[in-house]
Amino acid sequence: MSEDRTQAASPRRRQLAREQGKVAHSPELTAAVGWLVAVVILAGGEASLLGSLADVVRAPLVGPAASLEDARDLGRLVLGAATAVAIPVGLLLLGFALGATAAHLIQTRGMFAPSLLAPDVMRLWRVGQGGGLGAKLERCAWSIVKAAVLATVAVWGLRSRWGDLQGLAFQDFPAAAHGAFAILLAPAWALAAAMVVVGLADYGLRLARFEAMLRMSTEEQREDQKTLDGDPKVRSSRRRLAHAMRDGTPELLEGATLALFGDAGLVVVLSGGPPPRKVFVRASARGRSGATIRRAIHRAKLPTLEAAQLALRIASAPAPSPRAAIADPLLIAQLRGAWPKG
Repeated sequence: MSEDRTQAASPRRRQLAREQGKVAHSPELTAAVGWLVAVVILAGGEASLLGSLADVVRAPLVGPAASLEDARDLGRLVLGAATAVAIPVGLLLLGFALGATAAHLIQTRGMFAPSLLAPDVMRLWRVGQGGGLGAKLERCAWSIVKAAVLATVAVWGLRSRWGDLQGLAFQDFPAAAHGAFAILLAPAWALAAAMVVVGLADYGLRLARFEAMLRMSTEEQREDQKTLDGDPKVRSSRRRLAHAMRDGTPELLEGATLALFGDAGLVVVLSGGPPPRKVFVRASARGRSGATIRRAIHRAKLPTLEAAQLALRIASAPAPSPRAAIADPLLIAQLRGAWPKG
């Protein structure tokens, strides 16, 4: 049936899919943006992170020996060393999380879906999901390509710098740490760029599959449009009523039994009645439309009643449907008392 789906998805179909949590989303692009933000923070916080590591390593060797009287002193010493390293590392992880969340929200257009944001471990041993055998093989092949590209970039980055890393073996720890950081930062940038490229390509493929899933056949589009527009008979009745209100044609007053006049040109045309029989609101308007209806009422010699408060309450009361009778007991009681006799 996919060859019959030649019509673009309607806004209603997209909204239904969104309410079900179905959106085009690439976990690879989400992780790529998070990794890119982490690399930026790592490059900017090099001094604080490496300084903390160097202090943790050098302090016991070159500093005065700390007096440890009991387990509390040891705990404070370990906690201080851990905190000095944990704060920069925590900022790094926080940057990754914020970057990944921002990429997720941009892809889903503001819809926060934790099920799409959290890693899906089941994807590691699941051979595709949904679709036929061809679609599953396509997704498997693309997953292999993505993994191969990222692994190749990572291995190439390390091998290209391996000689420089070996040259740091005979340096002291602070110099070796700074040198290793500077050497490994370039492969980290290369891996970030490769992840972004792969993520964008993956998002493009997922977006194409998502749009193909939402496409509609001609019959589905017709039914969807009918759902949006409602019953054709009701639409035709609304069009006739709007035309009658605009032009003041006698059709507007067909079946009318009473007109209520209110302030600021408000007019409410009623049909049916008098209570206890059902009373229906034929039309209500003010301004230019209300003036047109007033002239039509005078020409038709329809009974009228000056009742500003009653007209305002009826016009302001929400109706369950255009053909529903007035159901508010208070309005019905007021109409019974104000309805002209005879």
